[in-house]
Amino acid sequence: MSSTCLPASRYGRIAKAVSSGAAARLLSAAITLVSLPLAVRYLGAERYGVWATITTTVVWINLLDFGIANTLTNSISRAYALDDKASAARYFTNALLVTGTIAAVVGGAFAAVCSRVNWMSLFNVSANVPAAEVRDTVLVAVALMLLGLPCNLGAKLLAGYQELHRNNYAVCAGAVAGVIGLALGIALRVSMPMLFVMSVGCLIFASLANLILVVTWHKPWLLPRPSLLDRSTSRELLNSGSSFFFIQVAAVVVFSSDNIVVSHYLGAAEVTPYSVTWRLVGFAAVLQSLIFPALWPAYAEAYAKRDYGWIRRTFSLTMKGTVALNLGCVAVLVVCGRALIRVWAGPAAVPTLSLLLAMGVWALISGFMSVESCLLAALNRIREQAALSIVAAVVNIALSIALVRHIGSLGVIGGTILSYVFVLVIPQSVLVARILKELETSGEVKEVSAVMA
Repeated sequence: MSSTCLPASRYGRIAKAVSSGAAARLLSAAITLVSLPLAVRYLGAERYGVWATITTTVVWINLLDFGIANTLTNSISRAYALDDKASAARYFTNALLVTGTIAAVVGGAFAAVCSRVNWMSLFNVSANVPAAEVRDTVLVAVALMLLGLPCNLGAKLLAGYQELHRNNYAVCAGAVAGVIGLALGIALRVSMPMLFVMSVGCLIFASLANLILVVTWHKPWLLPRPSLLDRSTSRELLNSGSSFFFIQVAAVVVFSSDNIVVSHYLGAAEVTPYSVTWRLVGFAAVLQSLIFPALWPAYAEAYAKRDYGWIRRTFSLTMKGTVALNLGCVAVLVVCGRALIRVWAGPAAVPTLSLLLAMGVWALISGFMSVESCLLAALNRIREQAALSIVAAVVNIALSIALVRHIGSLGVIGGTILSYVFVLVIPQSVLVARILKELETSGEVKEVSAVMA
């Protein structure tokens, strides 16, 4: 493939991933609109509350891959760039072994302690809901999420080969199967644990089917074999993954602590405008969440091929586009946000103008950081970011608690802004500028060498 058509093909693969991802998001949103009222009516308020709590809590299990899934994307991207199928198979086999072992160990430990936990008390459930049903739903949910740890590697394999659209198709199939399973379970009057398997479980089963198809049919050279097991490769995956893991933990701590701080110091009623405004601001990041998973492996592949000019041009284009998009979204948010929230969620959810403005500032900062983080992740230059993220999370909580007592919920988002700007954004931006300079210098050397040759 010539160097002139390679960037175009990268952009084409990115566009295909983004468009299929958008379709998957729209389909999932439409299915949620249908499935949520079905589940609420069938289960009732209390049982659905248990269902929702379990569903949102077990997602944390995804952290137990210790960042290996994200590391695998970089390893596969590098192997793809060098056409090194043996290396790709070795990295995948060892990633599968490590994540599978983690899932098995955690699953065994959970099974041993599950019967000793008073789930009724933990979820504050009345005697109207059978205790066995609550316990079995927890068991099913945890088992499915643990199964998902190795199954999720299929998406990372496809991302590394810049074929993320194939995984998006699997997500769509799982979402459709899930709503069909939910409707069938309701028609058959099944129990809550079985309904969980028939609906939520379909996404996991779709991931499993996707993984099997990738390694047995689409890319058979990836099929795991005992001869590919290698302790040094597993160690490399864990060492590199640890940085991704710390970044993920810091993000979870920061973004899950705000509502707790607001509720504890200001009362549960104040959580509503804060949480609803946060969700509205989150829509500004929808396009970013579609682009960056596709852009990440493209950066990694270009870096392995020493196509530094493409990286620098694409980074500049992405940064300008993201900032412009977020500025437009924030402008609309400031002008129309309170009216939109009043119509969408009711008067009790309407925030103050100052809170809305602060959330808009955070959207701009978050978008800027995401562009830089995508590049750092692809180039596997995240050790400094991981350490700074942990420090920023600690400083954020401390500042939020200190400021909330003086300026209310505005202090919570203010603590997030201040901690991230001074602890993370400035050092991270210096690091990115240094990397871009290195790429520019390396590119110039490469061009000179090519001319001399």
